[in-house]
Amino acid sequence: MAVLTAKGISQLAIELLTRTLVLPMTVARVPGPEFSGHNGDTITVRVPQPTTARTQTNPGDTITYDDLTEVPVDVTLEHLYHAKLVSDQELTYTLENFARQITLPQVEAVATRAENLLAATMNALAMSAEGELDPTGANINDVVLIARQTLGRALVPLDNRFLAVSPEVATFVLNQDEFTRVDASGSPTALREAIIGRWRGFTVVESAGLAAGRAVAYHKSGFVFTNRVPVVPRGVNDSATAESGGIGMRQIFHYVPDKLSDATVISTFAGAAVVQENDTSESGDPVYVRAFVMDTASS
Repeated sequence: MAVLTAKGISQLAIELLTRTLVLPMTVARVPGPEFSGHNGDTITVRVPQPTTARTQTNPGDTITYDDLTEVPVDVTLEHLYHAKLVSDQELTYTLENFARQITLPQVEAVATRAENLLAATMNALAMSAEGELDPTGANINDVVLIARQTLGRALVPLDNRFLAVSPEVATFVLNQDEFTRVDASGSPTALREAIIGRWRGFTVVESAGLAAGRAVAYHKSGFVFTNRVPVVPRGVNDSATAESGGIGMRQIFHYVPDKLSDATVISTFAGAAVVQENDTSESGDPVYVRAFVMDTASS
């Protein structure tokens, strides 16, 4: 990145083009401090499996003892960062607002990369049976009702259900005559801005992180996301913390004498995974029932 140095720079600062970060605030969050000690950079989330009660037919009959089963879901942290050298010339002659010109773009870059981990997890899932959307959106209502029915039959709770849609599918949803926007007051700012409304039992949110033509209906427990702010190194000159879209991160400053520049580095640890209901299906693929994937193209 180069900071502009022309003599006639306008005082008008055009708003940074950045994605509204929403997906991490719609899923289950693993507390960052759990990634410490012997756990290291990977932690296992336990997913309990349903079991069935039995009937004792006659008094005194011998009863049957059943095992309780849990499925492991591993979440691994990745170290995401953005680093920038700010020269003495930039600091002396050019910069008017360090936070706006340097820190803000760095924060948004790291936060977006963190959300991309969750978006990539959603984009990687195979389309659900009966989840194909017409390229014109003509069947969006029918497919969302199928998604609702499928989640309900899988005993997915009625509360905390989300429908994350790509911008293309958001257009399909907004074209529905019976769809109305709702007041999302009380939600975190970024989430409030991304909520389109409530429809068919889902809170509908738009995310440009989803692949074109993709939508995912899911319960909050259908995905897990985690984020941890790195500790401050002992050798750093100065540090600060920042937050964007529910993602925390660390900024460190250090002078680099052989470059006659200040180094500003923003980083965070983040990870995401889909919640599986059992290890694999007969085909060997992971089984997930807390999410229903829709797409305009068969996979």
